[in-house]
Amino acid sequence: MNIEVKILAIRPMTNKRNESWTGNFNIRKLGVIANPAAGKGRIFIQETTRKILEFFKDSQVIRPHLDRIREATVIAANNLSQSVDAILVVGGDGTMSDVAYGLFKSGADTPILGIGAGSTNAGPLFTVKAWELNRLDPFALKVQVIGGILAGINGKPIGIGFNDIVLGDTILTSIRGHVVQVSAAEFMKGKKIPAPPQIAGTNDSEVSILHKGKTMEKTYSVHKGMFGQFFAAPLEKRYLGKGLAGGTSLAAALGLPAGISIINEPLINYSIGIEEFLEKEPIITKTASFRENDEVIIMGLRDGTCLNIDGNPLVILRKADEVRLRYISSATRVLKLKEE
Repeated sequence: MNIEVKILAIRPMTNKRNESWTGNFNIRKLGVIANPAAGKGRIFIQETTRKILEFFKDSQVIRPHLDRIREATVIAANNLSQSVDAILVVGGDGTMSDVAYGLFKSGADTPILGIGAGSTNAGPLFTVKAWELNRLDPFALKVQVIGGILAGINGKPIGIGFNDIVLGDTILTSIRGHVVQVSAAEFMKGKKIPAPPQIAGTNDSEVSILHKGKTMEKTYSVHKGMFGQFFAAPLEKRYLGKGLAGGTSLAAALGLPAGISIINEPLINYSIGIEEFLEKEPIITKTASFRENDEVIIMGLRDGTCLNIDGNPLVILRKADEVRLRYISSATRVLKLKEE
């Protein structure tokens, strides 16, 4: 099966805001997207948003009507991008990646002013965290281009991962302040049902990388057969010197932008005990790297496996589905403090 993923192009930076890309970033119009379900909940998010807007009293603020459906966030980001200088996003990693995907689809160069107010806030799309708002200086912001991994299913783009993309049937979330493992399928229905992870691969699974060179294309087989879980992530310099990072350490040193990891056991599992885990060892991991023009192709997954992007379960997959991943070096733009 040869299905081409249609990659949406980002238009080049326009000249309409040249003064914004050099020197102080001037936010005359500010869009606002706040996730009321993030972190400690609606009241916390509302209060955090109010405090941030105090920094931008001279800016025109535009708030779209939103609900908790992911598509509403993606559409709102798309629409706001046409009329604002930046978009203030208050939420966690998943909210940030949804907004970034909406901007990507619109081809906009509008940057994100990201305020980390979720449960983890581990990704690169944050300007500051909610508990360090005193560091925010609206007159000392610079634009940073951030790379991410675009995921597509059966030829249709579905989202961009800036932390990781995981193929598995569970996700991590919090219940009464404790991190727990829950069913991804039930979570998508609004329910948090604790569940142990199942293997994502089958005997018919295959993971390969299509390398697109200047003069030819060649497919490399990475794995065939059963596996526990699959991960893909942009590579960062923090991998350097970390022995347990395996092949990704060398890949980061060589400047490769992204990598995948295939493990024989489902490791994202907070319900497992020490003795049970030790009985599963040794854990066998395969790693591979890919460049911007390459595509990772995954086929033959177990029915019920979920595509999770930055902690958000997006699609429940069938065995016949084909997943493709591609690294995008200019996936989005984020406002960062100049001191960083």
